[in-house]
Amino acid sequence: MNTNHSDNTPRDELPDALRWQLRAMRRDQEPERDLWAGIAERIQAQPRQAEPPRRRWIAPVAMAATLVFAVGLVGLWRIGGQVPVGPGAGPAQGETLVQLEAQGMTRQYQAAMIEVGPGRPPAELQPAFDELDRNAALILDALAHDPDSRLLLEQLRKTYARRLALAQRVAYA
Repeated sequence: MNTNHSDNTPRDELPDALRWQLRAMRRDQEPERDLWAGIAERIQAQPRQAEPPRRRWIAPVAMAATLVFAVGLVGLWRIGGQVPVGPGAGPAQGETLVQLEAQGMTRQYQAAMIEVGPGRPPAELQPAFDELDRNAALILDALAHDPDSRLLLEQLRKTYARRLALAQRVAYA
């Protein structure tokens, strides 16, 4: 865009006189003293904050729970969802493998929640905790009505995982 101003200078160019005046205004000035020494002293004088203790047992516990869950799902897939009924059938006669897996998953979830601690969530997160708890109760009720539903078992696993992850974030924040 080559629009001229009143002094016939294109908009993107400065007149030579103005350019020389701007160059004359620039002055390099060295600091009176070395500033880094003072900065370093102030950094060292500040109290250091201790890092929060890291819980290194969480990753192995989570991996073990995942392994137990995966083995249970493989068993569920191989058996076809039914636990044989009869002499020496298993822990509770007539219960399906899906029901047994849901019970085991619930026990693991409760144990993990005890490990995370009874921390009270912030008020803004309380509705999320309540909703996840309500969803888990609804899924368990639906499993009582449809004891062979693998979809409900997977939904229960996801709900417990979300609830546990949220509790861990609150506990370690």
